[in-house]
Amino acid sequence: MIVLIAKNVVAEKNEAKFLQLAKKMVEETRKEAGCIYYDFVRDTNEKGVFYFVEKYVDQAAVDAHNQSVYFQTYIPRMRELREDTQLNHCEVLSFE
Repeated sequence: MIVLIAKNVVAEKNEAKFLQLAKKMVEETRKEAGCIYYDFVRDTNEKGVFYFVEKYVDQAAVDAHNQSVYFQTYIPRMRELREDTQLNHCEVLSFE
């Protein structure tokens, strides 16, 4: 399993537009066969900081997500509204 944590820093003036696009991304991504978990959260310690928290079955599912029409449509629009971004690519550890 793969977990992605995408940090987005958004200026207050761009927040409403960014949240509209984020809502669409959440709605579409949750329908993907390889998506286990996908949510959008607001940082309670830092104003204007949001995270996409994503969990996929494997890298093929991540690749399919990144190649989807909505990803290719919404992410460039979101990029224009962000001040900064960081993507953490994580591997789930099994302790079994």
